[in-house]
Amino acid sequence: MKVTKIAKGDIAIITMVYFVTLTPNWFEKLFGVKEKIEKFKKSGYIYTIGNGIVYIRSDGKQLNIDSYIGKAIDKWNRSF
Repeated sequence: MKVTKIAKGDIAIITMVYFVTLTPNWFEKLFGVKEKIEKFKKSGYIYTIGNGIVYIRSDGKQLNIDSYIGKAIDKWNRSF
């Protein structure tokens, strides 16, 4: 899956919610995978080597610091 669009929505003042559109590549399209939009919440910092921001999916699963979705959201936040 490839991140094609990121949008920010504010549910509360403290938490930031990101709506990430994931589109399948050509190989995944062969197997019938459809485009989907997932919600991620920025929860704060995790204290490991590198101090990265932790994102949590809407079902409660925590993303790794090194995940491509987390890196795409961070890159989108830094752009202007």
